[in-house]
Amino acid sequence: MNSSHSNSVHPKHFLGKIESFFNGVLDDVSVNEALCKKNILIDVRTKLEYEKGSIPEALNYPLFDNLERAEIGVIYKRIGKKAAFEKGLEFFTPRIEKFLSSIVNLKTKHLVVFCARGGMRSASVVKLLQHNGFQAVQLQGGYKEYRSYVLEKLKGPVPPLIVLHGQTGVGKTLLLKKLPDHLDLEEFAGHRSSLFGAINKIPQTQKNFEAVLVKNILELSNKKHVFIEGESRKVGKVFIPQAIAEAMKYGTLVLLQASIDTRIRRIVEEYKISDDHTFLQTDSILQSMQQVIGKKKSELLRQWLKKGDFEKIVHVLLEEYYDPRYQYAMRMNEYALKLSAENLNSAAEELLQFQSGLINSRENIQQKNQNSKLN
Repeated sequence: MNSSHSNSVHPKHFLGKIESFFNGVLDDVSVNEALCKKNILIDVRTKLEYEKGSIPEALNYPLFDNLERAEIGVIYKRIGKKAAFEKGLEFFTPRIEKFLSSIVNLKTKHLVVFCARGGMRSASVVKLLQHNGFQAVQLQGGYKEYRSYVLEKLKGPVPPLIVLHGQTGVGKTLLLKKLPDHLDLEEFAGHRSSLFGAINKIPQTQKNFEAVLVKNILELSNKKHVFIEGESRKVGKVFIPQAIAEAMKYGTLVLLQASIDTRIRRIVEEYKISDDHTFLQTDSILQSMQQVIGKKKSELLRQWLKKGDFEKIVHVLLEEYYDPRYQYAMRMNEYALKLSAENLNSAAEELLQFQSGLINSRENIQQKNQNSKLN
């Protein structure tokens, strides 16, 4: 390493020290402490582990690749902890200087390092970073402990919900983004909750979906009414947790309405088919719909796709597929408010006034209950 990194550790010098940390005290923090905004979270698990589920906004600096971790795991099971540790050193030692160089821009930050269970990987990195002048601590229990924290929080209370309903393309998601107090489940899931919902999106895993959901719920914990879009129990491939689903079921329902022309325009703008990948995605979905709209209609829509007649495709799908199913599914709903979504700015203002009225009504009821108890 060059002179600009003169404080960096030399591999041979560090080898003796890295084994000694198991017998010493390691600086660590709880999940609640780790999630403090001043901290930067460092996930040293493999890229595959990270993609399956991590802590929101955590940075991934893998200690090993997927194959190396698998080999170390086999050694740990067959031979033991010491042999696995030595194999880990063998893999990582040649990369120590490169690892430190990759993370040097975080040297002035408060770092919280975690691995799967708060074991050898994160402990080794914490000691390495501390030795080189970084402010680093270990997350107690690692990602496993954080995952338990998420699952526990998902059982907790949910703020009262104002649930936005309306036919496909009415602008529910667009409207949510104009409202300050909201939970956007589709954004968290990376999916629009429809057959075409993954187009131009990166679908999230169940673990990442739940982690982002918990983060946002906690940030809204003092809000008395929160806006959310009405969804079925699944958004793409992820499931809405039971407590959220129940809160949506018993929330205050609002029906948004817009003309079919407005809905078609919004859908075409949202689902941009602008490259080969999105074209092939769309074509594959249209082909798969033969059983529900018929082979002849499916082939017609595919021809329109090739010609770029997207408005025609959307019009047919709304009238013959989405709208009938939506009307049937929502036939039992009772709405506290019905409102035009032709102008989203006006709709947002009306919803904020509606929210304010609900909050005032709730506060008045609570005050009356308190007064009756005092009397």
